[in-house]
Amino acid sequence: MQQNRKIEAQKKILLEEQLVLECEAMAKYAFASGLAAPGKIIQVLENFIKKAAAGVEPAGDSSATNATNGAAGPAPDIRPLVAVHEKLAKIVEPAKPRTILLMEEERQRSGVFKFLGSVAFIRRMILAAIICLVLFVGISLSPEIGNQPGSWNLFESSGWSLLLKELFLLSAAGLGASFTALFKANRYIIEGTFDPKYESSYWIRFSLGFIAGMILATLIPIEKSLEADFGKPLLAMLGGFSADLVYRIISRVIESLESLFRGDNKSLLEAQKQNAMARAAEENSQNRFKVAANILKVQQEIDAGMNPEELKKKMGKLMEDMVGVDTQEETVK
Repeated sequence: MQQNRKIEAQKKILLEEQLVLECEAMAKYAFASGLAAPGKIIQVLENFIKKAAAGVEPAGDSSATNATNGAAGPAPDIRPLVAVHEKLAKIVEPAKPRTILLMEEERQRSGVFKFLGSVAFIRRMILAAIICLVLFVGISLSPEIGNQPGSWNLFESSGWSLLLKELFLLSAAGLGASFTALFKANRYIIEGTFDPKYESSYWIRFSLGFIAGMILATLIPIEKSLEADFGKPLLAMLGGFSADLVYRIISRVIESLESLFRGDNKSLLEAQKQNAMARAAEENSQNRFKVAANILKVQQEIDAGMNPEELKKKMGKLMEDMVGVDTQEETVK
């Protein structure tokens, strides 16, 4: 029990340190951005910062000392710090505390490539874009790329020529993928809402851009004249820029093929129903003409002096035919 209380106290101390770091970063961000921050909450934050730097807990709280000595004590009162965090988070909106703290930590670090961006992810993505750009320019100098009009059919090449063309298309796709990733991430950086937990999703999109660019450039046929004007690299770049579009195109093609070979069950049933109704309507029309003809025939026989017993039989037969036509009509409806 005593060990559990010690662990809980240590966790609360770590939480307090995290809150202090985020509040300090938000306060600096607010002042640097010209945002108004009440002096009262800044004073409370300053007290926590000084006590954290000196290793002293807030007044009236000896929990850290107790936790270090293995003794149980009251948990540190961080409610004032939580209130300061909430108020500062509202002041710096729409920026997020995590993003502000990340940018503050990055600002304090030193590095050769720091000038490329305020966040490590942006620097890595810019380096990836530069590599793709260098490959794109360097490979374009090869005679295998620029001096062979209409030579972008990868199935007609082999060896070194094929490798250069594929690398050229990949570099074009990488340019498109890095462009869209940097464009989207830059907006979040400016707004202060960039979340590091989504960094992997950007790299996944970057990788999908390579695949989409190669699919778009390789599988979509274009005219020879367009190939000579770098139509294939343009498709690769567009595919890298919009991997989602390539995914939707492929999905739509697959759905079309499935409907072509398997067919839509609902459509088939509807077509069968319409055919059955058309056949029934045709039979009903023929039966009506037949009944009308029989009525005219009976009328002629009555005029000629038909036997009453025979007339009775004829009328019964006509009634049966008319009932059958009405029943068939209701079935069609």
